[in-house]
Amino acid sequence: MNQAIQFIEDEYFDSERQAVFFSALDNGRKLACAISIAELSSHFGEGEPLALFDQNRWDIEEMAEKAITSELDDSNGDYWLSK
Repeated sequence: MNQAIQFIEDEYFDSERQAVFFSALDNGRKLACAISIAELSSHFGEGEPLALFDQNRWDIEEMAEKAITSELDDSNGDYWLSK
């Protein structure tokens, strides 16, 4: 695991974008990460989005770390997690 990336427990569900958003710190820089309901369901089954996120936090953070280190941010600077 990359010690420079730390995850903050500030996740929330955005009903408009149908995704769980959470933050990471990369060398002191705050980054927005997101995983859609569809991706949550695809990886972890059906359920309440924040509960699924919480139950699978380590796996989701690992996915986010890979996206961050691969610089896979979108035009808004957000890191959307996908397969």
